[in-house]
Amino acid sequence: MTVPPSLSVVVPLHGGEEHAEECLESLRDQTLDDLEVILVGRPRGLRPPDHRFTLLTLGDGGDDPGVTRNAGAAFATGRYLTFADPGSVVPADAYRTLVGALDHTGSDLACGRIRSWTPNAQDTAQKAKEFLRTHITRHPKLLDDPRAGGTVFRREFWNRHDFAFPAGLGEDFPVTIPAHVLSTSADVLGSVVCRTRGSRPPADPLCRLRAMLEVSDLLGRHAPALRAAYDLRLAEGPDLEAVLDAVRDRVPDGLAETLGRLDPGAVERLPVLRRLQIHFAVHGMTGELAELRMFAASEIRHRGVLRRGLRRRRWYLDYPFRRDPRLPRSLFDATRDLRLVARVDDVRHTDDRLVLAGHAYIAYLDSGRSRIELWLQRGEERITLPVRRTRRPDVTADSRQSAACHDDSGFETVVALDALPPGRWALHARVRARGVTRAGRAAGGASERVFDAGDVRVCLTRDRGLTLGPTAVGGPGRDPVSVSAIRWTDSGEPVLEGTGRCPSGPIVLECGTERHAWPVRQDEAGWTAAVGTTAEGLPLRSGTWRVLAVTPEGGQERVRLSSALIADPPRPRVTGFHEVSVRTSRDGDLSLAVRPALGPHERGPYATRRRRAAARSWPRGRAALRNAALFDSYGGGQYSCNPRAVSEELARRHPDVEIVWVTRDGQFAVPPGVRLVLFGSREHEEALHTSRFVVANRRTQPGWYRKPRGQTFVQTWHGTPLKRLGLDLEGMPYAQRVPRGELARQVAAWDLLLSPSPFATAALRGAFGYEGEILESGYPRNDVLFDPARARAARRRLGLTGDRRVVLYAPTWRDDEATGRLALDPVRAAGALGDDDVLLVRAHYLVARDMTIPAGDRIHDVSNFPDMADLLAAADVLVTDYSSAMFDFACTGRPMVFLAHDLERYRDEVRGFYFDFEAEAPGPVLRTGDDVLDVLRGGDLGRFAERYERFARRYCPWDDGHASARVVARMRS
Repeated sequence: MTVPPSLSVVVPLHGGEEHAEECLESLRDQTLDDLEVILVGRPRGLRPPDHRFTLLTLGDGGDDPGVTRNAGAAFATGRYLTFADPGSVVPADAYRTLVGALDHTGSDLACGRIRSWTPNAQDTAQKAKEFLRTHITRHPKLLDDPRAGGTVFRREFWNRHDFAFPAGLGEDFPVTIPAHVLSTSADVLGSVVCRTRGSRPPADPLCRLRAMLEVSDLLGRHAPALRAAYDLRLAEGPDLEAVLDAVRDRVPDGLAETLGRLDPGAVERLPVLRRLQIHFAVHGMTGELAELRMFAASEIRHRGVLRRGLRRRRWYLDYPFRRDPRLPRSLFDATRDLRLVARVDDVRHTDDRLVLAGHAYIAYLDSGRSRIELWLQRGEERITLPVRRTRRPDVTADSRQSAACHDDSGFETVVALDALPPGRWALHARVRARGVTRAGRAAGGASERVFDAGDVRVCLTRDRGLTLGPTAVGGPGRDPVSVSAIRWTDSGEPVLEGTGRCPSGPIVLECGTERHAWPVRQDEAGWTAAVGTTAEGLPLRSGTWRVLAVTPEGGQERVRLSSALIADPPRPRVTGFHEVSVRTSRDGDLSLAVRPALGPHERGPYATRRRRAAARSWPRGRAALRNAALFDSYGGGQYSCNPRAVSEELARRHPDVEIVWVTRDGQFAVPPGVRLVLFGSREHEEALHTSRFVVANRRTQPGWYRKPRGQTFVQTWHGTPLKRLGLDLEGMPYAQRVPRGELARQVAAWDLLLSPSPFATAALRGAFGYEGEILESGYPRNDVLFDPARARAARRRLGLTGDRRVVLYAPTWRDDEATGRLALDPVRAAGALGDDDVLLVRAHYLVARDMTIPAGDRIHDVSNFPDMADLLAAADVLVTDYSSAMFDFACTGRPMVFLAHDLERYRDEVRGFYFDFEAEAPGPVLRTGDDVLDVLRGGDLGRFAERYERFARRYCPWDDGHASARVVARMRS
């Protein structure tokens, strides 16, 4: 008779798992030998490491994580059962420890800690406290991390309750939380039992929400004391937010009734906005929900609190529908919104003291007359700390609201380390303001730091704030690449210096999908790397850049700060148009945080409100205007489009006019003699109020802009509209609409609107409600399409030589997608085209940062190429979908192909069209990438010649290479 193994490990495999081999190796090396590993699904290319591994191949459903896990559990024969994700690594002693605990205690399940997996990471975390024979009702934190990867179940317990993972969800909580609730007892170990490489693909929010509500019902039956806490997590979470945001004409079936079952105590603890959303959803008030959605997107940051009541005065939020008699006043009660905001922004070790700097306030209440108290707490013991108040206008600027001033919310305090009793202490704060008192632990900022100050370990983390405790000895680990100093060159470049192990290759900075590399210079004193300017000669864009080093094996590892720098990091540094700050993780990993160098009175909604009020004092007479022209393309994002063409023509014809360009992030170069100003800065404000001309291609200008008398505002716009705009978006549920009042305010500043055609004149006038002058000039940006020299220059810049055919793929963006996706696979397309063809891929600027486009000799990612007009000039064929580039490219007479894979949805639900696109498109309208490739390889595009000619006559009749000259002549008339 075969003796069953102690433990069965189920690993779902769907093919293509990047790190599955490392997972299987970690399972092979377990010190618990008595186990079986069941690989379920489609384990393509993976070989079982030894006889304990079994392949269970599935047909239908083999790509569903729930189906594969359930199949593996049914196949398993062990006394205990667990699940491992293919992207995880299990420490060698993990399963022996978990099974040993269950053998000892008789509990129904055991779990341990799950941590993120980092190559060559040194685990400095102390072992957490262990709880044996406990229960989720006594240990509610088990609700916080319900992943199955760190849990071992007693098989008899699993079978008795018939646990199963839901199909199509790919989540663990529908099993793990009920298992904890239904168990007699559970063992919670303090050791790390699983290391994971990140999160799984997100589940459908509505499916996930319904599963969470089913768990809530189970808690209500078996653990009612936990239900309020769980429902609060559910109601505050992103899944309910995503579902409510997607509600359009009706609430999804069953959702209203289900939300109505939420624990009332949990709902009362929600912020006012979420309480209103749930109320509207439960009562089917979809119109009100839509209005609230627009309010949350545009106006909520400008609304504050009101004090109402005769005997018992209470604070209420000034939100829409506050006076609606159908709604109870309690929905607007701001008690839960008046939350404590307390953070430690900096901590430094000086002699035997810790100097702390931070801020504390109550949301929505001014900080001018507030009181701040600070203390260290350990259990019931407290150590009161002295408080020195400081001015912190940056706190107001970064608070993302304009209703309250927190300039006086700053504090500094000192902790005397030689007088600190042993133990683990945490920093707490209490704020009193306007009759409201709030207290709690102070949180940490964006930069996390862990260092030793004598015998005290100082931990500053985002979630736990500042804690002081005994020093801990870290485990063995590889000597990291460490930065011992950071200095700046005369030109403002940050230079990293190290004295320890030298990187094996360049230093790499990574932000999202963008990466840049700089060489490392080594000498007797150590190594250095100047990491400020990219290969294109531009500074790093705004964002948080991870600093990486090449390992001897050719991989990459995080670069760390030395212990001395962690205890005393460099202060933020302004260089050019940016402010650069040094950030660290709790492991000491180094990042550089880059943002525009705007002062606290220049950034944020509160500053906009102040400047809008101050704008009334600007001179209003004509004499105050200078002979200058301010240009703005895509909100300061580019030196491109119609503003660029007008700027260069104005400079040629009228060199006496000062040319000023707005830049939001310093990410483009301008010709000699052109002055750059940072968007939102004092220089930008001064230029907007004193320049005789303002030329822009988007609606929006800063909220504080107030046009002076005599100034001419030229709105060039940025494309002939196929897609609906402005006022015409009514009924398009996914489109990003601007409130009518705000749109009218913006349009009122325009003196001249450019139009490329009679069709565009009518469409733009109606879409914007514009009644002023329209100049039917043609589009200035298309002048370059009539200049062969510009096309040759663009090809040279792209490194294209000879007579290679250039195919430009330039899709537009989707209002209903947060990140972009390419309908045409660049690698497959380049491989299918001719050997002399080259594919240029231009992702839309709104989504380009979130996309990774492969590069090679036949594929060029041109998403960051300065000007789309140059790409159109260089292209032989344009592949697009609904982009306005089609109207510009029609000037060239070169062929176009349209990949409209989502035509009906985009036309009928997402954006809407001004004309019948299928009937008028000057080329084939295709539904698949294969169809596009077939046409590019030899399709007959000549049959569209007559339609192409009609299209050009209607949509670009005035484009002749001289539109810029006509615009400049009108400006100077």
